[in-house]
Amino acid sequence: MSRARRRNSVPLTVSRPALLAEGSDAQFRGFIHDLIGYGRRLDECRDAFAAIAGVSAAQYEILMLVSHAGGLSVSEVAARLRRSGAFITIEANKLAERGILDKASDAADRRRVLLQPNRKSLQLLEKLAAFQVRINDELFAHLGAKQFREARALLREHLASADRAVALLGVLMQEAA
Repeated sequence: MSRARRRNSVPLTVSRPALLAEGSDAQFRGFIHDLIGYGRRLDECRDAFAAIAGVSAAQYEILMLVSHAGGLSVSEVAARLRRSGAFITIEANKLAERGILDKASDAADRRRVLLQPNRKSLQLLEKLAAFQVRINDELFAHLGAKQFREARALLREHLASADRAVALLGVLMQEAA
């Protein structure tokens, strides 16, 4: 079977004209594969940073988010990392048990748990900074200030669309079951 025929017999994965080129979704598929590949590279960098800090990848994400924000509630961390509150609680407890993050009850709402950086978390960030600066500068070397702002805004829009797509996927899977 010729390549052109095989390609024509494979169903399209998008229908929006803006995502099609001459009736083909090949450019879109390439874009998706590039995003997945870039995501894998980001995961590799995150995993290495976590290893340097001596924590898991999930714990690294929590540590970075909480420390740079100066403290957040479990629900705020869960929302930003797009993880469940239960998962964040389990991983934050591990960090707290090791003395890497502090946990406290919110004075305004005792049910709310606040995660806060401490001396040990700040020491870990100091250790990581030399690695992070070099790697992050390389990861985003091609972006100027304007491109960075535009990419950041675009990514926020993509994340909102991704959240809606995942919710729709759940509905479609329930309907198909």
